[in-house]
Amino acid sequence: MPNEKANKSNNNNSRGSSRPQASTTFEPTGLEKAGLISGWLGLLAIIVGLVWAAVTKHFATASLALGIGGVALGLFWIVINISKVAAAVRGRQAQLILNSAAFILVILGSVVLINYIGARHHIRKDMTKSQQFSLSEQTRKVAQDLDQEVRLIAFFSEEYKRSPYRNWLEIADRLREYEMLSPKIKVEQYDPKIDFSKQKEYDATDGLIVVESGDHQEKVYGGSEEQLTSAILAVSQGKKTKAYFLQGHGESPLEGGEPNCVTTLKDNLENQQYEVKTLSLMAQKEPQVPDDCAVLAIIGPQKPLHEKEVQAIKRYLDQGGKLFAAVGAPPAPGLKEILSSYGITPLDGIVMDPQMSLWGQVNVPIVNVPASHEITRGLGAVILPVTRAFTLESTPPEYPGGPPPPGPHPVALLESSSAAWLETTLKGQPKRDPGEQGGPLVMAALVDEATPPSPPIPGMPPPPSGNGTRVVVVGTPILVSDTLIRQGIDVGVIFALKSIAWLVENEKLISIPPKETTPNRVTISDRQRNLAIMAVCLLPALVMLAGATVWWQRRRG
Repeated sequence: MPNEKANKSNNNNSRGSSRPQASTTFEPTGLEKAGLISGWLGLLAIIVGLVWAAVTKHFATASLALGIGGVALGLFWIVINISKVAAAVRGRQAQLILNSAAFILVILGSVVLINYIGARHHIRKDMTKSQQFSLSEQTRKVAQDLDQEVRLIAFFSEEYKRSPYRNWLEIADRLREYEMLSPKIKVEQYDPKIDFSKQKEYDATDGLIVVESGDHQEKVYGGSEEQLTSAILAVSQGKKTKAYFLQGHGESPLEGGEPNCVTTLKDNLENQQYEVKTLSLMAQKEPQVPDDCAVLAIIGPQKPLHEKEVQAIKRYLDQGGKLFAAVGAPPAPGLKEILSSYGITPLDGIVMDPQMSLWGQVNVPIVNVPASHEITRGLGAVILPVTRAFTLESTPPEYPGGPPPPGPHPVALLESSSAAWLETTLKGQPKRDPGEQGGPLVMAALVDEATPPSPPIPGMPPPPSGNGTRVVVVGTPILVSDTLIRQGIDVGVIFALKSIAWLVENEKLISIPPKETTPNRVTISDRQRNLAIMAVCLLPALVMLAGATVWWQRRRG
């Protein structure tokens, strides 16, 4: 009995020991409560500050204040709970979390660093054959030579951007390309229907791009590379290049819609920031080419120039002037009185070329491979309808290998084939008669006295340099008129633009040819087509059939 009582007593004791003991709770102090509240408020302030900065796209005073305040509140929470934070950090799980966080920070830091380097050093590759999405080398030279900041201020409204008839995306990409070329080029975009102050400041309309540098400003509509680069040159140089077109002798008109007008040439010159003017020497009491004339153009005169006009033009050229002349076939005057002073003599006749001509028309020669020069580089085939020819004369050196003597040294730019001849009869069917001059015949030439002759021989005095005169002459005004433009042939206008750019020594813009989008077509045979159909249709069908067969077999098994 005593043992039984002892056992019951032991059982009761064991049951009592298995009861849960009352837990001791600790009420947080006021400081700990303040720390907890500050921690949550700090986290909320940081989140609000980041969202604010993301919406406004920059850290304003308010967003910065929220961020700094949030960090301060978070530090206060850490200080209050420093012992708990230290104990948690020493735990194994906390160390694993910290290692993972450090790894993530390293990866994020690497990504940010790569993006930062990419933002400052743009490496891009245009894989299109015609470099459709790249700016030309000449534009790159212009951007690299800038010594002052240039702003490109574009105005595009949301309606303009959404219009299916606008090329806003192409212009926006081009502006971005300019901004990447040089740190001195800054691009700004505004909506003229929202940013009223900017709209009023520039009197802007949709699609306008203002090119501004210092006190100089140019307005561009269209946003082509040619327009933008020329505007950048104009504002960085501080003045426009003036081109005068002689009038009063039946020359090709600048406007009017006639087939022989040169409206396209004029518009392109203005797009390149030239100031195009007409010049009538006959209206002057004492004929004189203006002092600000950078280049004088004489396109297709039908009547001879008066002696006073000839003398005025010769004086202009003797002082380092620049002349672009496109003379017509006989009986139109060939400007012999002016050109002969530079070793270029126009011939009375029309070039006939049975070997190289357009669609077999012998009076429309083609030059597939022009002479190597800055003007003709990249031109391709040049068509010269009804063109006269020239002879070139220059004084040879006094001895072989010696420097050329002073005087004009004309150079052929465009020549006919050796099968061509100079037709002088101009009646009936063209045929080569005895005594008519044979090819190759010069159809375009230039004179460059702005470049000094070859280096002097040791021990000899240096050869005299030229006075800066430059002349380009071509034997047909049709080449640069709108006649060929209406037939989809623009090579003549490009030739004239490049010639004028070379004449005024604006060689940065000599070769910014228009980019042509070449359609990429793939021609395949019937066998290749059948193989393609098999690869696209039959093989996937076989794979699906095999999968369905395996599924069915497993289901049955």
